[in-house]
Amino acid sequence: MRAAWLAGGAVATVIALAVSTIGIWNGFARARVPTDFTSRSIPFADGQVHISTGRGQVNLDIVAGQAGELRIDRELHWSRERPTVSEEWDAVTATLRLDAVCPGSDQPDGPLCVANYMLSVPPETDVEARTAGGRLSVDELFSDVRVTSVAGDVRLNAISGDVWARTGTGDVEGSELSGNTADVEVGSGDVRLMFTAAPSEVKAVVRTSGDVALDVPGGVYDVQATGVNTTVGVRRNPAAKKKIVAGTSDGMVTICCRR
Repeated sequence: MRAAWLAGGAVATVIALAVSTIGIWNGFARARVPTDFTSRSIPFADGQVHISTGRGQVNLDIVAGQAGELRIDRELHWSRERPTVSEEWDAVTATLRLDAVCPGSDQPDGPLCVANYMLSVPPETDVEARTAGGRLSVDELFSDVRVTSVAGDVRLNAISGDVWARTGTGDVEGSELSGNTADVEVGSGDVRLMFTAAPSEVKAVVRTSGDVALDVPGGVYDVQATGVNTTVGVRRNPAAKKKIVAGTSDGMVTICCRR
């Protein structure tokens, strides 16, 4: 009788393990998200490129690439139907338009539908980028950068030229900036800018709610700072050639200096 109990227990254990294993694999299957990778290059010899994203959740990262070409690396993720992708290149105006949409993805409880783009451009190419939503970043360019986002965070890193940024909702973060001017304005969100070289003119404004933090090399600046709480750690002189305008309607303004 004891042997029968042991045998029955062993069978039950095997069945339980099998059911558990099936459940785990089913969970993995449900957790897997379909992914698609593509890459292509476009001959390019212009000094400026325009990029815009329209419909869908499109994240755009612009980085320094090789001379003579634009390289487009695309990664798609979706949960139901594969995104319908549109990539339109106008060689006359040097304009690239990107869209990626899925049925129902514009609804609050819609399916996953994301396109991640990495665009590699010659490092001395002036960039103008516009996004409707999603992440927007620009890295390691020696040129001027002009970016606009309706809703989404903007990140600028190691830009040697002038920067201009606008976003309706979202943060703007700039690091290792070394251009002469920076003009940043957001509707709602934070602005954080760090400079490795003293800029001649900085404008950093939050129209409604958010904080402004600027980190600039030591020196004398003509500073105008407005906010609920302002802290200015650089030397101020209204006659200084270098000018800083920083303000927010509801938030803190901090201006400090790099040694």
